[in-house]
Amino acid sequence: MGSHRTARAVIAAAVVTAITAAVVLIMGFAWSSGGDRAQVSYNAVDMRAQMLDNGDLRITQTFDYRLESRGTPWRQMFQQYTLSSDRLTTISDISVTDLTTGRTYTQDTVHSPSGYGDAGWDSECAGRWYIADITQSESHPDPFDPELDALTATAVGEPAQTKDVEIGWNIPSTRSAKSMRFELAMTWHGVATAYDDVVALEWEPFSALNSTPAARVTGTFAFPKGISESNSWAWLHTGAASETTRLDDGSLQFTVTDLPGGEYINVVVMAERQPTSAVSREQAGRMKQRILEQERQEARIASNARQREARGRLVIWLIPAVLALLLVVVALIGAKRACAQGRRHTEALEYWREPPDMSPAAAAALITDVMPGIQGSRDDRQMTSTLLSLVTKGAVAIYPGSAAGYRGLDLSRADCVSIGQLIASDPRREADAAGMCTLVIMPRVYTDRAGLQLCRSESALLDVLLRASERIGLPVFDFGQMQAALKDWRQGYAWLRGFEDACNAEYQALHATVPVGVGARMLGGAAMIASWLTAFIYTAAVGQVALALVISLPLLFAATFAAQVSPRQAFTAQGEAYADQVGGLMRYMEDFSEFGDRGVFDTVLWGRYMVYAAAFGISDKLMEQMERAYPQLADPEWANVHASNDGLVYWSARRRAMRARGGAFGMHGMHAGGSFSSMVSNSFSSVGSTIRDAMPQSSSSGSRSGSRSSGGGGSFRSGGFKGHSGGSGGGRGGAR
Repeated sequence: MGSHRTARAVIAAAVVTAITAAVVLIMGFAWSSGGDRAQVSYNAVDMRAQMLDNGDLRITQTFDYRLESRGTPWRQMFQQYTLSSDRLTTISDISVTDLTTGRTYTQDTVHSPSGYGDAGWDSECAGRWYIADITQSESHPDPFDPELDALTATAVGEPAQTKDVEIGWNIPSTRSAKSMRFELAMTWHGVATAYDDVVALEWEPFSALNSTPAARVTGTFAFPKGISESNSWAWLHTGAASETTRLDDGSLQFTVTDLPGGEYINVVVMAERQPTSAVSREQAGRMKQRILEQERQEARIASNARQREARGRLVIWLIPAVLALLLVVVALIGAKRACAQGRRHTEALEYWREPPDMSPAAAAALITDVMPGIQGSRDDRQMTSTLLSLVTKGAVAIYPGSAAGYRGLDLSRADCVSIGQLIASDPRREADAAGMCTLVIMPRVYTDRAGLQLCRSESALLDVLLRASERIGLPVFDFGQMQAALKDWRQGYAWLRGFEDACNAEYQALHATVPVGVGARMLGGAAMIASWLTAFIYTAAVGQVALALVISLPLLFAATFAAQVSPRQAFTAQGEAYADQVGGLMRYMEDFSEFGDRGVFDTVLWGRYMVYAAAFGISDKLMEQMERAYPQLADPEWANVHASNDGLVYWSARRRAMRARGGAFGMHGMHAGGSFSSMVSNSFSSVGSTIRDAMPQSSSSGSRSGSRSSGGGGSFRSGGFKGHSGGSGGGRGGAR
């Protein structure tokens, strides 16, 4: 009994957990892909900046665009930068390549996308790039020549001149695209400043004015030859989740995840000045310690803010999880106690050879508690077994075939042998007999009902049959007629409810069980609700699918198991005696053919056996045992002589010869039988960052996996931090 209940509880918990997991993943995907997705975004951006000996930067950027459908086609990509005489004087050596098609774009003047049709744009403008001065107006840009219009370099801190420039390229008219990859290469001039002790610069590929979000940004900043990690420093400033790594040659590699619009990326680098330095912008003074102190201070401020935020998130995450965990633990303890209460305290009888001291309906209910893995619903088994009991008591008779096939015959006086011969003589009757049964209310029901000695459930079911007979107008009807007659019978529910109430009353009168495990099931249900709430909070409120998968789902599985494994009833001392009877009788009927002392075939006893076999859901098994024990039942002549006085046994015995489809004559048929991967990866990465950030600084001072040792001690190793922005370039991009 316990093993069946445990198996069902495990299956139920697995199903509930699997369904919830599917919902969580769907919600997580919807959350990550977002109903508020920007019309233009970056699937990924990869950047490489090479610092040259003269302080310029050679930059190569690869943009993977995602374009959502809108009213007009997309025709132009652009990147905008701010030139400043003290940090970026001009941009030259520009090239644009469509990595999707392999086409290298050529330079042209600015063309307005709104002034062309699709065909004209694609033939005259697509495949070209431009650079323009947008200081005065984006909609009416001025021409820009990288040499003639370059700013004159000034020292840092002096009044600076600025210009805004736009590098754009024209693409073929595009309604939408999941991925379009372009490479933009260029040289930034006058970026670095040489001080007495160091050369320093700031590179800002994305400024706070950038409105285009990016799912992932990777970048590398490389120093000139002769610079290594020991004599250089690098910091990444960003408020988004990020990681950094310094290589032996001093290069800074960084990764930024889920960069939203309005968030900047600013790279600050510094290297010891070499005697052969060729940086054109020079400024007197020593800057190394000032920059180091500034970066340390900004890192501390950012770290403290990140810790406060992370700890707050952890509190939000942990409160519902701890509540759910407490409920789960208490529910499991309660379920364990309920299982101990529900465990039988006496050793069950192996076999019981007599019909039990209870009605078939009560036996059908009790066997469910004794052997939870029983086949068929309890209601069906109660209805079927009670009907068969009415047959064995002579209240009704059942014959194979439809009522129309017996027109002109008085079935209340018919005998089984003559009906069997009639069916066997006509193939059409035999086919009809395989799919339908006809029920006959015997005359004794009307003249001597008390003499039938019916129990309460049998009497209630007989009342239902009598009401059906009245609606049909005949005491003989098949199950098809009965179904049609009761289809619109509004009062039928009350009569059927009367039968169900009678079944329940008979079972309760046994006083076989007492309720147990109510608290465990309530706590398990509360734990399930708490687990669902945590999954919803993690997925929808904070966007952490990973937390729902690794915290909420295991808790939900345990909570569902606790609610399902707890038994609802425990046997009383009297109930255990009744349980011995039904359990022993069921085992006896299933193993009957193995007994050598079964004696002469007794139709009366076997009729009652068939009633209780229906209550136990083992009618087919009993038939197999009966045929093994009494092979002569397969002989119609033997059955005509020895089994004809009990219609139920007779038709069951002749099922082999007369059956066209399984179980028709024994009434057995009456109760027979972004992408997802990136979503999860990003979620786990964010969870890990939050947990690490919540740790005290003394516990998180070590570098992340993949980072190298500190060397010169000039890098913030565990990722970027929300330091100052405003580096050279101030990049912002988009599409139109």
